[in-house]
Amino acid sequence: MTDDDAEYVDTSLTEPEGVHVLRARPIPGGRVEISGYATFQGVRVDVRGASRHGLVSLFGDLPAHRVQYRDDDFQVNGVFGEVDFGWLSRFWLTRTSTFDAIDADTPHPGLRTRFNGAEVGVADTCGTVSLTGVPQLQLVWLGADAPTGSDWIPDGYGAHTILVDRSLITIVRHVEWAAVWRDLTVTVAGIQGDTALVFAAKGGLPPFAVPEISHGDNVRSGWSARVPLDQLSLRTWTSTEQPVGAGIVAGHAGLVRGRTALVGLPVDPWDAGSVGGIVAQKRRAETVTDDFVLFPRTSAPNSSWDWRTEVRDGDLTELRQVTATTVWKGETHTVQAHRYGQVYLADALVDAAETTPLQYSARPVHPVELEAVAALF
Repeated sequence: MTDDDAEYVDTSLTEPEGVHVLRARPIPGGRVEISGYATFQGVRVDVRGASRHGLVSLFGDLPAHRVQYRDDDFQVNGVFGEVDFGWLSRFWLTRTSTFDAIDADTPHPGLRTRFNGAEVGVADTCGTVSLTGVPQLQLVWLGADAPTGSDWIPDGYGAHTILVDRSLITIVRHVEWAAVWRDLTVTVAGIQGDTALVFAAKGGLPPFAVPEISHGDNVRSGWSARVPLDQLSLRTWTSTEQPVGAGIVAGHAGLVRGRTALVGLPVDPWDAGSVGGIVAQKRRAETVTDDFVLFPRTSAPNSSWDWRTEVRDGDLTELRQVTATTVWKGETHTVQAHRYGQVYLADALVDAAETTPLQYSARPVHPVELEAVAALF
């Protein structure tokens, strides 16, 4: 990262200056709210923002001392309360800005960051790991002209991408638009040319036939559709900023049509004995192209979901199995996941501050080595 990027390095989501950072506030044309996680007296808790009392609103397994306005809620098996900002540490926050109009200056939906003085896209936050054990992010050039430098290479979507050391990126920003399409309220996940990829996160199929909708077997959950951009009545947009995180620490990552994604053989949620073909999978807050569809994970109404696309023969390259280890209490452990400042081990969930920095490894694998899993992350 160059000197030009110094003004864009933002530590307010991991090292906030004070309680004022957590207070919801109006901004020109919109509103900003912050939530996330922090450590309070050794316990990881949810941060709900700043209260009217000038304290930090929390939820979780709160200790008995130094908690004001305590409310034990047995229905949700947790405690609400407020504490002084100075008692908190190990912040991992998300900043959400909602704007009331979309105009020509509004950034397109997708994941973005700053690199070498320019705003660039991010293929996905899971990323990959080099064969020498360096975690990487793949950036996507957003400029109208081709980027300079031989490290930028064309992908299968008509864009240029580059793999960079993950440590060069600290904050990523995910943009979504809200719109009305055929009297349906939808979220715009991505734009490619004159086409938009839209989705409804829950609620099931509409009560009338819409042939553009893709929904899979579960008609009581979310759905997605590829529609002409000019059919949308645009309303509002949301920008969500968060720390970039550790990325993939266990599993398989590869390039699908030249872009990084988690890949695997998912188990059919409606038939545990059935395994489909190779799919690429992404979370909601990722950059998705119009070949992805919303995929409910269970048969329940308003099921949790992810984005998936079938991987065709020849589209998958540089497939790698990634593993990571850390030392905790003097012993080396394999890491299963690393989220929000916490490390998931086989038999423990520990604060990242209690472990050594992750040591990554990656080995090339063939697609026939992929194993069936219920979910890729």
